[in-house]
Amino acid sequence: MAHIEVYTTDLEASVQFFTDVAGLDETGRDGTSVYLRCWGDYFHHTLKLTQRDTPGLACLGWRADSPEALEDIVAHLESTGAGRGWTDGDLGHGRAYRFQSPDGHLHEVFWDVVWLKETGERASVFTDRYASNRRRGLSPRRFDHVTINTTNYPAEKAFWKGLGLKNPDEVRITDQIPPVGGLFSIGNLSHDIAIFTDPHIQPGMGALNHVAFAFDSREEVLLACDYVIERGHKLAMGAPTRHKADEGFFIYIDEPGGNRFEFYAGARLIFAPDHGPDVHYLKDNPNDAWGNTNPWKADGGFKAEHGSVKTKEEEVA
Repeated sequence: MAHIEVYTTDLEASVQFFTDVAGLDETGRDGTSVYLRCWGDYFHHTLKLTQRDTPGLACLGWRADSPEALEDIVAHLESTGAGRGWTDGDLGHGRAYRFQSPDGHLHEVFWDVVWLKETGERASVFTDRYASNRRRGLSPRRFDHVTINTTNYPAEKAFWKGLGLKNPDEVRITDQIPPVGGLFSIGNLSHDIAIFTDPHIQPGMGALNHVAFAFDSREEVLLACDYVIERGHKLAMGAPTRHKADEGFFIYIDEPGGNRFEFYAGARLIFAPDHGPDVHYLKDNPNDAWGNTNPWKADGGFKAEHGSVKTKEEEVA
């Protein structure tokens, strides 16, 4: 997973949050969009903010393993009917093939990218860092994962497994009905993308739940709590806690443009290629191992107010 574009209702307020509070670097501007990345990211950007009247997911960007892999994935997407055609690309990457997952979320896949190695005051003395860690604001190391809501988890699961992603964790209400959510991973991370059922949204109106950035340590998550409170923001769940499904230690923060972001550390890594899925049950609150709050509902949903809803027509546009 290479980057995410999200819509914000207040572009400048969002940019100020992500540069001054979160500590990301701005790497470009283009019309109504601003491009940013963490100090430990390598590509031109991992977050693109675009002005719009309502917040939510614009597009999630993936990089193929090779030019040949890009051709293969495009052929697969076209065969499934998910393909939406080629674009000329964007700042930071070349031409991209756009596709749509079952509940209306828009994605793109590409090969050619800009590896942005900073010079001057942003440069690092570490050769393998493409920018220095200047300890501005929260200062997460990297873009980590994205969580989306859906009304059709079985279709989403089949779609992503068809693309070759692993499914290390799954959430059920009982064993007698189909699963209602799960984690999906390309490599060793606990997940690159998480997908959960939300019965409060309409079919074809998939919602963005949150975007996650990763710290190196849990101590940084704790320090972030003080910093965001001092800067006038609130912790969306009231306190840091730990996921039961992947063991990540985390906080949620709602940025001024209307989207929820997670700052997170310490999730498990998975190296066995045939692992999972480990099954979690809704009654055990897989989102919060320590029981601070339980956003999960008895009907298996995660309230849409925790995410940003987009219509299928808006996604295609």
